[in-house]
Amino acid sequence: MEKIKQDDVLLLHIDGYGMEGEGVTHADEYVIFVPFALPHEEVRAKVTFVKKNLVFCDLVEVVKPSPLRVKPECNRFPRCGGCDLLHMAYSEQLAVKKENIQNLLRKNACIDVVVDDTVPCSHPFGYRNKIQLPFGTVNGKTAVGFFKENSHKIVSISKCFLHGDWAEKLMRVFLTYAEKFSIKAFDESTKQGTLRHLVARCIENRYCIVVVTNACPLPHTETLLALLQESIGEDFSLYYSPKTEYNNVILGKTVVPVRERPFAINVLGVDVLLNPYSFLQLNDEIRDKIYTRVADTVSSGIVIDAYAGVGILGATLAQKGLLVKNIEIVPEATADGDELARRNHLSDRITNYNGDAAVLLPQLLQDLPPEEKISILLDPPRKGISAEVVNALLSLDRPVHLVYISCNPATLTRDLKLLSPAYSVDSVTPYDMFPQTKHVETLICLKRK
Repeated sequence: MEKIKQDDVLLLHIDGYGMEGEGVTHADEYVIFVPFALPHEEVRAKVTFVKKNLVFCDLVEVVKPSPLRVKPECNRFPRCGGCDLLHMAYSEQLAVKKENIQNLLRKNACIDVVVDDTVPCSHPFGYRNKIQLPFGTVNGKTAVGFFKENSHKIVSISKCFLHGDWAEKLMRVFLTYAEKFSIKAFDESTKQGTLRHLVARCIENRYCIVVVTNACPLPHTETLLALLQESIGEDFSLYYSPKTEYNNVILGKTVVPVRERPFAINVLGVDVLLNPYSFLQLNDEIRDKIYTRVADTVSSGIVIDAYAGVGILGATLAQKGLLVKNIEIVPEATADGDELARRNHLSDRITNYNGDAAVLLPQLLQDLPPEEKISILLDPPRKGISAEVVNALLSLDRPVHLVYISCNPATLTRDLKLLSPAYSVDSVTPYDMFPQTKHVETLICLKRK
């Protein structure tokens, strides 16, 4: 084969998948990646970038489609960057996620273990309970949508198939509101414009809505409230969050209530009062399946949740009679955790500690009786667990049960390799928290060797 150059159009037969669900093939010394292509397809692809023997392409045409290819209903796919696998049959999405976890365990962690089938989501569309949509300008009008992948160029949308109809209603209200009063979207280049992001959560037809503004109050709120009431009813809160910083953090440092209502939900019997800054998994069904599995796995002893948030998972275990010690680095979340324990009459079984798990975890472990059965829950952010937490876990000289919940297979497998001298993997179960995307949630149970 001749040397491959940028802008070449290649006729390719796809061999398999890459780690992000893209199509992959090989030609001489080249490894060629084609997003949105499937194995056994013949495609035309345009080269966008060449780095040594790695070639990255855009899909131009599917010449011979795979029987696993489906026609997406969404007319913004794949331009908006929100979905990666919308072209793929759902059964194949589940299989790909399982295979990727299996391959990463072998490649990154040198662990050869049977990976369970990916636990499916019974509703692979309309499952998200939260939106975070940037405002932008399209054809001179204020629009709302998603950023095109690897850019801050907005792709306007009026509907998203990953959310229920509730999101479509909100988008329509805010576009009507912006047009009625000629309210401009924030422009990153000029730093002008009012509207930056629309952030909202909807659970059981109750709404918590936050409009992120460019360091200013939200204008014409009476009309906006009337439009919202007409569209979604009375059960909603509305806030604005003035943001002065120019970074990738979406919410500002404060939220100002325009119309405030309690946002209470029930998670597996635990009453939870949410606020605009509360973290909650965006797929209620899969969250409950994971928490139920953890509750079945951790049946006795003392539980330490090293990345507890407001402590919902720990509360589900405390309801079973277990003693739970929650560690959380964000002070507001720890305070919310105390309130959650009181609200659910679990203060005698739950103790919340504010601080870094790297510091507090070793201290808590040192203070526990040596004969006590210990389970440690690890549900860290995407960056995984710190070296200090790894060292604390490796230095233990007592039996301990680890449960690791991860949304990032790369950092998960890195951490498992670091832990492997002292811990063996009992089970690995992927959960499809994010259907139609390349992302996957994974639950791993480990025990001290």
